Amino acid sequence: MQDSTLAANALAEMVRLNYALPGTVQCRFFRKGICDTYRVFADNQTFYLKVYKQGRRGRTAVSEEVRLLNYLAADGIPVVKPVMRSDGKYVNGLAAPEGTRYAVLFESAPGAAGHDGDEKKISAFGRLVARMHKSLDAFPLPYRRTPLDMNHLIGENMAVIMPFMAHRPNDLALIADIAEQCRDLALLKIKEKPAFGICHGDLHGGDVCFDAAGRPTLFDFDSSGCGWRALDIGVFLASVDWMDISTEAEARRLRQLDAFLAGYGRIRTLTSDEITAIQYTPPIRHIFLMGLVLRYTAVQQGDHWANEQFIDWHMNWFRHWAKTTTS
Repeated sequence: MQDSTLAANALAEMVRLNYALPGTVQCRFFRKGICDTYRVFADNQTFYLKVYKQGRRGRTAVSEEVRLLNYLAADGIPVVKPVMRSDGKYVNGLAAPEGTRYAVLFESAPGAAGHDGDEKKISAFGRLVARMHKSLDAFPLPYRRTPLDMNHLIGENMAVIMPFMAHRPNDLALIADIAEQCRDLALLKIKEKPAFGICHGDLHGGDVCFDAAGRPTLFDFDSSGCGWRALDIGVFLASVDWMDISTEAEARRLRQLDAFLAGYGRIRTLTSDEITAIQYTPPIRHIFLMGLVLRYTAVQQGDHWANEQFIDWHMNWFRHWAKTTTS
């Protein structure tokens, strides 16, 4: 067994026994992904139970995510908070067929996820990210989670991509060349605050909810770790219509990035090296996601989709980036 799906009714009973929630507890399987997510209902309240993949996140990593969220919430940063168990703990250990999996219950965020291209919301999102980065400069270290360094972002994923694309050496060489360009960024020599520190790690714009007044709340810190804040910001640039290479999509990405940076800049001014690094985040992100998908999606869905069309889909983007960046 590699990746079980735990029964919602059993998890409902676990929640009922371990949390002081009101009324009858119901649990429904919501989504399978890098983590499995369940919606938990108690009276008129909704919570989310995140079940981490066995072998990807251990107790220490999950506990550190909880510590980070509680710190941010105490510092006035709007984040989705973990729910404390009746015994004062936060992390549940679940006996799954593949081994122990860990789970945390979270509150729900007000409003709806995503900014829908609204530049006022995007600017508010950028300002919140800057506030988060500033707050985390005072977070008690060490943060015992995987660092968001070039080995994690590029090296580990190139190790997966290389054998998969060995039969297409020219295309593989192009990706490897782009990876080396990214490794040579001047910013990567800096390992000091505020340019370097704890990052969210997955600011694609879907991990933020906006209430009716347009106020954002951040959630899903599963990818958090120590890294470069410019690359944290750059994930946003890399996520807007991420495979669309049309002129219209590029203009939309830059327009939304400008809105994000306008909000971020109200809290902290970025250096020229950081601005350059943001522009190099899309290829870093594409390499990271290509490797991530090859590692984890095949376990959940099989590898029937990992074919020539999958490679062509990615190579179309890499060729376009190489051409437009060097021209």
